[in-house]
Amino acid sequence: MGLGSLGFLVVGALLAYQLLKQPQIAVPPGFWIWALFLVVVLLGVFVLWIPVPGLLPESGVSRILSWAFRLLWLLSSTVVLLFIGNASQRALPDRTVIVLLAMLFGVTVLGGYAGIFFSSLDFPSLLEAALPHAITSNTFVNSQIHPGLAQVQDILGYSSPRPKAPFEYANSWGANYGLLLPFYLLSIRYFPRRWVRILLWLGLLVAIPPAVLSLNRAMWLGLAAMGVVLLVRMTLRGRFIALAAVCISFVTATILLISTPLWDIIQSRIENPHSNTGRSNLARYTVETTLAHSPVIGFGSTRDRQGNFFSIAAGATADCHQCSPPQLGTQGSLWFLIFCTGFLGTALFFAFFIKHYFPVLTVKDPQHWSMLYPAIYFLCVLPTYDTITTSLFILMMGTGLSWRWFRQARAGHLETTDLRHR
Repeated sequence: MGLGSLGFLVVGALLAYQLLKQPQIAVPPGFWIWALFLVVVLLGVFVLWIPVPGLLPESGVSRILSWAFRLLWLLSSTVVLLFIGNASQRALPDRTVIVLLAMLFGVTVLGGYAGIFFSSLDFPSLLEAALPHAITSNTFVNSQIHPGLAQVQDILGYSSPRPKAPFEYANSWGANYGLLLPFYLLSIRYFPRRWVRILLWLGLLVAIPPAVLSLNRAMWLGLAAMGVVLLVRMTLRGRFIALAAVCISFVTATILLISTPLWDIIQSRIENPHSNTGRSNLARYTVETTLAHSPVIGFGSTRDRQGNFFSIAAGATADCHQCSPPQLGTQGSLWFLIFCTGFLGTALFFAFFIKHYFPVLTVKDPQHWSMLYPAIYFLCVLPTYDTITTSLFILMMGTGLSWRWFRQARAGHLETTDLRHR
């Protein structure tokens, strides 16, 4: 249908309609921090066209469209957080949300295999066929509604497909793969039949090949970070039997990986950093430009700089497409936050999630802790991937579940205290 990514925004609009019908809307602790962050994003519309030394001059309404698109994602993510947090267990059980996200992980894995084996398959979506060519020919619009299966890129010295289905980019696929994995693991507890649980655990082995062939180094780092946190937590809680089972599973998977060509691909990817220099130059220039010209609220949206990192006169050519660097505020949502919302907006963004997830560290309930893993992964991939789209939406779903569990635990504690007082 062409709604692989935009479908999230459609869901956000429907949930907003349902949310506004409620007589009262509760908000999580520290929500005022997030509200201030949204205010900073709104203020960005006033600096979209200001001239900046070293950057190309901007004009036209397209600037507003770019700014509004990101704002729409932020608002949709906010809506899903509030909707889940305000919904009762009867109306929206934990099982429903977690199993649906686990199913999305399964779709992501299947999309990975489709991208590997059918990378050349190309077909228009229903939305793409219905819209005028003047709209669908736009590169950005086409990337959102055209259901491609993979991005074919020359990273290892030869052309290879990097899966992206059902999302718009290969990096989006990697970002969401790691975010959805904890929900997949958590969903296993909701299936009473033992043979189903065994099949779901074996499904993790099936999920490994597309994760390797995606060549997403940041994804590998995020998965490793979640694994380390899991091992540390099991050790501190004295769950040595479970710790031994996890370690045995990890060693077994590593042995199986080494015995296949997938290990050579991992080594080749590490030996071919490909974009490290360009990313570091872009990040450095992004921070320097923001500090010098708009450190508080940034520039509202991404911008092109003059020339490349070495010459003001140079740019892309037919023989060197990469001679023109990406826009400032791209190649990682951390740089988007700094450049487009300034250091104030960036600080507010992080402060909101720290306010919510820091208390989770003191909770013993493993269900509460399970929602910390997507947040850890999100933090790891924030400097590399564009996560202010589907990834933020998924993270906010987990944050909504976590907030609702805190509310329920607090309500149960108050009810128990009240009964004891009586």
